[in-house]
Amino acid sequence: MRIAIVGIGTESSTFSLDVTYKSFFTQLRGDVLLASYDFDTRFPEGLLDGVEFVPILNAAATAGGEVEPADFDALVEECIEGLKAAGELDGVYLDLHGATKVRGRDAAEEVFVAAVRAVVGPDMVLSASMDPHGNYSRELAEMIDLAASHRHAPHIDRRVTKDRAITNLVETIRRGEKPIRAWVRVPSLLPGERTSTVVEPGATVFGKQLPAIEKYGVLDANTWVGFAWADEPRNAAAVLVTGYDEANVVACARELAENYWNAREDFVIVSDHFGPWDEAMEFILSDAPTPIWISDAGDNVTAGATGDITLALTESLANEALMASGKRILFAGLVDAPTVAAAVEAGVGAVLDRAIGAVVDTRYAQPVAGSWTVLSIIDGLFGEGIVGALLTDGRVWVTVQTGRVYFVTPKDPAFVTWDVPGLAPVDTDDFDVVVVKNGYLFPGQAALATSAFMAITPGGTDLDFDRLRFDRWSRPMFPLDRDFEPDLAPVVL
Repeated sequence: MRIAIVGIGTESSTFSLDVTYKSFFTQLRGDVLLASYDFDTRFPEGLLDGVEFVPILNAAATAGGEVEPADFDALVEECIEGLKAAGELDGVYLDLHGATKVRGRDAAEEVFVAAVRAVVGPDMVLSASMDPHGNYSRELAEMIDLAASHRHAPHIDRRVTKDRAITNLVETIRRGEKPIRAWVRVPSLLPGERTSTVVEPGATVFGKQLPAIEKYGVLDANTWVGFAWADEPRNAAAVLVTGYDEANVVACARELAENYWNAREDFVIVSDHFGPWDEAMEFILSDAPTPIWISDAGDNVTAGATGDITLALTESLANEALMASGKRILFAGLVDAPTVAAAVEAGVGAVLDRAIGAVVDTRYAQPVAGSWTVLSIIDGLFGEGIVGALLTDGRVWVTVQTGRVYFVTPKDPAFVTWDVPGLAPVDTDDFDVVVVKNGYLFPGQAALATSAFMAITPGGTDLDFDRLRFDRWSRPMFPLDRDFEPDLAPVVL
């Protein structure tokens, strides 16, 4: 049995001013790609006997703006040429995300998978692993035979999801019969900051998938939230159930879709404390126990924002009470490659008289002028060289980074299964407040936080949908529309 591996994945906000280029993708090929899955240590004994994987290309980028068309085309072409040269195959594993957006185009994953299907033919078994914050459109459902989506957000089950996609692919090929698929489009688009599985109702809604599989005796069941920060017609929540008994597959899909839809009003901001940045500053000045971790959610680099918006930093420096409070505040992960370069050239201990941040996005605040002492230079953890610097003006501390990367350590349970080049963590023990460029806190961040606040700030991932313009969503769509009855009838494929 020969199975090819190809993948292209990122998460693209159409409200971000950034552009994602080919160079931003981590591109794994050949033996390096194969080794990244560590197959030999994870699967049950005997499952992969007689299976030969043909690693072609997996290109994955952290979330950002829309992808440059020529660069996307080049990645697709490499995958297609690799498949053509691969020889006889029995199946293809697709390592996808589901929220890739190419500048000036729609349906990036659909274009990619259609190209794959055109090469391998209609009978080849295709299996995909995906992110629930991606979109599983009907077009994808018609082309892909098996799909597995993460069941946890934060995604502590990244590796488990890939394993499920591959296990189902191998077993389907051996069975010699493709499963029946029941797909449901759920007209809802909610951000991950409302649908995390660490709180209700997300814990229960997503937790019903495994019991439903057992109840109906189906092969697999998956739910997608969809991607809320791209103004694209395909975007929506979805359910896919696969199995070999049509009645049970359909019943399972209907139940999961209705469970998700019925809980729509209960999906609220997952933080106990949230509000605009002025309320975040009030929270810092309150008697909330420290350390306090604050999400600058509108500039969330995990969902496609630029990571360089300086609104929080600007307004904090202008708040006299906050600056006089004695609170040690770290603004972590401000994307500013030129300032990192300047810090490296000047050296530790030097003072940079320059404005920082707002390299790309100046819509909400300008670069922040000041005299910044270079406290340290931050080396990448995966041999990629210098990735950041820690600065202070004596009132606040800022880590500037070369790229849009989360402020986490590799030990965070959401990331231990894969290397994330560009991580620039620093020790946060000495800080009373840590402000990060993400939405919900990742497990490692939450473990360090005694108190937490989610700031509803403007940017490419604004949680206040009233400040965003959606012209191309297929309406009606919750939460923009509320007074309508959805069609949740499963489509059998």
